[in-house]
Amino acid sequence: MRQSVITFLSICFLATLLSACVAQPTKQSPELQALIHSANTGGAEAQFKLGSSYDFGQGVSRDGKEALKWYLMAANAGHAEAQNSVGSGYQAEKKYQLAYEWYEKAAKQNHALATNNLAYLHDLGLGVPQDRQKGYELYLRSAKLGWPDAMFNIGQMLGSGQLGEPNLKEACVWTIRALKYSTPGSEQELAKKTVNFCKQKLSVTAFESAGQAANQWSPTPINNEKP
Repeated sequence: MRQSVITFLSICFLATLLSACVAQPTKQSPELQALIHSANTGGAEAQFKLGSSYDFGQGVSRDGKEALKWYLMAANAGHAEAQNSVGSGYQAEKKYQLAYEWYEKAAKQNHALATNNLAYLHDLGLGVPQDRQKGYELYLRSAKLGWPDAMFNIGQMLGSGQLGEPNLKEACVWTIRALKYSTPGSEQELAKKTVNFCKQKLSVTAFESAGQAANQWSPTPINNEKP
């Protein structure tokens, strides 16, 4: 009988301890608490940052629904980066029409990545009728805003003949620009491989000329032009 009482008491103690551990809330850092407070009081930048925290699991558990909630708050307040993030979320869900609408809002604020993403939808005909010329125009706009992926995409379009006869030299010009303005990562490595391909296919003179043309160009500010 004594053994049974000890066992019962031990089980009760363990159950209480486990219950307390499960119920204990995750401790939030002072920085996160301040961010949540600012987001709850209507700060669009804080709402975007909080959405990003949930999106990438920075200081909180990853939660796509919670991320979208805060991104949408910031996006509806006109935050271009949040608008692009909302568009990316919808694109990942293959809700291309919704993605298009949010990319377009951000692109009208000269958001380089959103403009590139908008071009991509036109390029492949996702959510809109396929229009490679419109895609090219938007890639070009994004490239002028300094987005290296757009520069690379222009090179791919020109090199593969999506806008007419293939133009390897001009494709190389844009790929060298993409390499110049890209940051270390998979995109930069892909640009390097493509530039090496151009070097093998073009004559020495043509490749040098392409390099000169690429290096004489730089992104230019765009003043309130609508895409």
